[in-house]
Amino acid sequence: MSTLPPPSFAMEVIRNPDAHGVLVAAHRGAWLVEPENSVAALDACVAMGVAVMEIDVQLTADRQLVVIHDATVDRMTNGSGFVRDQTLAELKALRLYERDGAPCDIWKRKLLTDEPLATLTEIFEAARGRILLNLEIKSNAKFGMVETFAAARQLALDMGMSDHVLWKIPASTRLKHPELLSGFTGQLGADSLATTVVDGLDTSGLSTLAPIVWQSNRSFQQQIGDFAGRADTPVFEIVAQDLSYWPLDANGRLPGSERYCYMGIAVLPEWCAGLSDEVALQDPDAAWGRLIDMGCRIVMTDRPEQLLKYLKKRGLIAKR
Repeated sequence: MSTLPPPSFAMEVIRNPDAHGVLVAAHRGAWLVEPENSVAALDACVAMGVAVMEIDVQLTADRQLVVIHDATVDRMTNGSGFVRDQTLAELKALRLYERDGAPCDIWKRKLLTDEPLATLTEIFEAARGRILLNLEIKSNAKFGMVETFAAARQLALDMGMSDHVLWKIPASTRLKHPELLSGFTGQLGADSLATTVVDGLDTSGLSTLAPIVWQSNRSFQQQIGDFAGRADTPVFEIVAQDLSYWPLDANGRLPGSERYCYMGIAVLPEWCAGLSDEVALQDPDAAWGRLIDMGCRIVMTDRPEQLLKYLKKRGLIAKR
């Protein structure tokens, strides 16, 4: 088994606040050209020059890790039913619809591809030495967050791939179902520590955790401050509905940006205080540019090719 290190240019941007460049994170991969969350979508990301691919992981009925977003296979495959109730062999017999599973406008129906649903093992092997992964755990009523995270962590350690992963940690300050931890589904109160979920997981051997800092009754500074002293949280995914939640200094920068690598999530307006892909397609400076100028060194997008063109125009492509 190859032991190639993660892409050095990407790790330099993440670990060194003075490094030049901004990284593109493709939400569910390059799904505009290949089925989302697939090996083909990963290969397309690499071909574009994308540094990070965001993926969704859950357990099958026989406790195998597969890469798919929804609780069911209905939207993305020619099958039906819950992922958690099907074996890996059953899921591997299915094929993915193109893009995000939406009907083709010309044909007025979904178009099936020959791409199979990917296992996490296959995604890890395809990513090795080529691209980083932003891994999100999709827990459910059968397999919880703790169990699924533990399985993904162990696989990454066994395959020597833990350093290729930005481990997305759900926000403690967001109400979520099913349970994040035993008896804990998130708290909005001002006294809720942002570290509650990460402290409840076994993260030993992992050096690149990426906790989500979600807008809540606890301030942005308080949530970031909860992680003070930890060396394993170089990245934070920052999420807010209101721009006022993010306190900017006199230079328009977020506190902590001189130390941490912030990831702005431009996918939906409610995740990025309105600075979304939709706005960026018409005025990239007003959305992607604003996130970058605030201190985001990673921007997650559903439009990776357009974002890369924008970064090139601004001279912000990370040097390889």
